[in-house]
Amino acid sequence: MYIGIDLGTSGVKVILLNEQGEVVAAQTEKLTVSRPHPTLVGTRPGTVVAGN
Repeated sequence: MYIGIDLGTSGVKVILLNEQGEVVAAQTEKLTVSRPHPTLVGTRPGTVVAGN
């Protein structure tokens, strides 16, 4: 089995593949995005850990 994880600013994507490269499972979760300034976008680390 192989797992791929994409931790982005606005969400987390995870995919699980078997040995043949077939998708076994996939999931996407959106994260709360902070916009402290018009030119800045971010996510608080605690939000990612908590899964919010």
